[in-house]
Formats: sequence, structure tokens, C-alpha cells
Amino acid sequence: MKNILIAPNSFKQCADSVVISQIIKEFLSVDVNQNFIVKPLTDGGDGFLSVCNFLIKLKPIIYSIYHDYGKQLNNYKVLYNENNGNIYIESAELFGMKRLHQKQSSPLELNSEILGKILLRIKEDADSGELNVEQVNIGVGGTATIDFGIGACSQLGLKLFDDSKKIINPTPQNFDEVKDFEFSKVQLPFKIVFIVDVDTPLFGEPGAIEIYGKQKGASDQDLKIIKSGFKNILNLITKKFEFKIPSELNGAGGGVASGFNLFYDAEIIPAKEFIKKNILNDIHPEEIDALITGEGKFDFQSFEGKGIGVILELFENFNIPKFIICGVSELPNDFKLANNIIVIELQKYFNNKDDSIKNYKLGLAKASELIKSELKH
Repeated sequence: MKNILIAPNSFKQCADSVVISQIIKEFLSVDVNQNFIVKPLTDGGDGFLSVCNFLIKLKPIIYSIYHDYGKQLNNYKVLYNENNGNIYIESAELFGMKRLHQKQSSPLELNSEILGKILLRIKEDADSGELNVEQVNIGVGGTATIDFGIGACSQLGLKLFDDSKKIINPTPQNFDEVKDFEFSKVQLPFKIVFIVDVDTPLFGEPGAIEIYGKQKGASDQDLKIIKSGFKNILNLITKKFEFKIPSELNGAGGGVASGFNLFYDAEIIPAKEFIKKNILNDIHPEEIDALITGEGKFDFQSFEGKGIGVILELFENFNIPKFIICGVSELPNDFKLANNIIVIELQKYFNNKDDSIKNYKLGLAKASELIKSELKH
């Protein structure tokens, strides 16, 4: 009996990696007598909470909080491990593309303030003895914001001022106008750890601001304003606190992890490390006979610290069939994959992208049929 590892990432706009894994296993197990090992991946982005709950059964906690965007009361879920005092937060559920971007036209107008509000609520529960909180783990990816975590920190004692000493709204469109700031730092009684989906530097030619900014709806002019504002904020931080700014700031989530690293000494863990230590820790590649992975869009970003790149690297030296199921592949024509890697694009089974998203289960069924035929060879 062969060991088949099913380890996809989430398919945005369709389902998280736990659901995708279970669907693939269901289709494959109909008439294939194999040992299926299910290990849904997360790189910190969409589906982070779902995977954490799959790995360890966690207690959901719902915080009802007024969000500044729309001035409405929203419910936000975090997960709590009562055994070790760890809390898990998914940034995509707080200020992700699915939460905010449809309501706002540009990251210039958005920030991460809801994260700060939730950290305050967790602090209240920890201080009251309602929760025993040792560490808060924040998965970062799929965010609609590019604000260096300034919005979140504004809920934790940070105030920005213009040259007239008036308080400035902490959104990127205003960062260039900041002339001074105060930080009456709220002391949090727990460690903060960020699991980041990319290791691309925030600044570069191009950096994460440019690479991911347009995906979030930012124009070229928006990106210039954001970069200029960031540099202004960093200059002020350097002068005010005499911080030594790292030569490379992590660009995940519009710099939110990097901001918390400076202001709260938060630890930043690459998704690669999280996946190897927490998801694939009991997987021995030499015992696996075939690998099935995938994600919504397979492109060069898949190799920038994201889940699919991590698992392909782990199995790089093992000559086994490796199936990549994806909505669409957008790798450059000159990008060569190993001969034992088979890419299956769901979009090719349908007339257009919208149909492939709407009927993704049918697409997975067709992909599974192809995989079954290949495994029989």
C-alpha cells in the first residue's frame, strides 16, 4: 500500500486548505486502496485558523467590536488553547481582502486598527483572569492593508501629530504629514508571534510594497505615497527612540509584523518554519510515495516562502510523483519544473475563471480522476 500525502494550501475564493484536503481525499479514496495522509498547509494567510484547529482542537472565542470602517459592530473569532495559553489570530479575518477591500478603494485609506482592539480585549481577559494567555500567534497573509502595523499600534498608545500638534488619523494617506508622535505604550502581558506568508523585504526594487500593493488595489501613485510615508515614519522612529532599523524589514501583510517587531519586540516566524515544525513535523519524505499539493494561483510568489514552495523544497530530492492542483498556473514560460511535477489547472476544465471558482468541487473531482490514472501507472 502506497502512502499518499495530501497537503494543499488554501484556494482563495473557494475554500480553505482543510476543506480542499478533505475533498481531494474523498474523491481519491473511492476506488484507490492507498494510505492517505492529510496535512493541510497554511502560510499564515487565509485558512490559518482552520489549519490550527485541525492540528489541535482549540476553543473559539468571539469578540464583538466596532470597526472604524462602516462604524458597525462585527464579530471576530480567535482560537484559544487552554492547555498552554496560546491564542491564534488570522489577520485575513480582521483586515483581509475579503473583509475590507470590497468596501474601500485603496490601501491608502485602510489600516490594521482592529488588531490593536482585539489585543486590548485579550489583555482585558488576561488581566481579569478570564484567560491564561502566554502567547498570541498571528498568522499574516491576504491582508488588504499596507500600514506597517501603525493602525494597530494606534490602539495601543501610539499617537501621530502634524506640524500643528493635531492628532492625525493613522492611515497611510497621512503618514507623510506626521511630524511627531507619542507612544504611551500599553504593556501586554503576553508574547506576540507573527507567522508570515512571505519573506520578501518591505523595501526593494521591487519590494513587498510594490509586489503585493497592486494586488490590494493600490495605484502607482498610491504606492509612491505609501513608500514616502513609511520612510517618514521610520525616520521619526529612529530619531525618537534611537531604534536601529534592520536593513531588511519583512514585507508580509503590508509590514504589520515588522511594525510590531519594532514597537513590541514581536517575534517573526517564516511560514516555512511553522509548516515544518507544526504541520509536517511527523512526515518522513522517504516514506511518502506520492505528493498532492496545490493552491489557487501557482506562480513565482508560490516560492517566496509560501506553503506550496515549502513542501516542494522539502521533497525536492525525492523522485516521486508530485501533483500540483491549482486554479491557474502563471509561471513564466522559461520557468522549468522537474519532470516528476505534474501541474493540473482547474480553470482548463471550464469556460472561464468564474466558472472554475463556482464549480471548484467539480474541478477537484476531475483533477482527482487524473491523479488516480497516473498513480496506477
